[in-house]
Amino acid sequence: MTTRRQRRTGGADARILRRPSRPRRKLKPERVQEELKTLPGWRLMEGGDALVRKLRFSHLREAAKFASRVAERATMESHGIGLRAAGNQVTLTLQRPNRNGIDMPLLDFARQLG
Repeated sequence: MTTRRQRRTGGADARILRRPSRPRRKLKPERVQEELKTLPGWRLMEGGDALVRKLRFSHLREAAKFASRVAERATMESHGIGLRAAGNQVTLTLQRPNRNGIDMPLLDFARQLG
């Protein structure tokens, strides 16, 4: 016999498979510094709440395409991002949506960007 809740959620197994997402926890400053050693080109912004990197491209078109791809990915993955393009240079600023420190998903995103 199935309960009303089981029918609504797709059965008892559906409740077991769905886990609440873990909260994104702010890392301690020491951990952030250790992780930054593995991320060449990235630095911690003053205040410690964002990561910054400047990239230079050989052509304006390459810089624009890169900025567009990064913005699209950041939106899909819910990362806070600031982009500044000036000629063939792009400055990326990554931060948590609540602008409160650095977490592991943000560092992983920076790692994926290179």
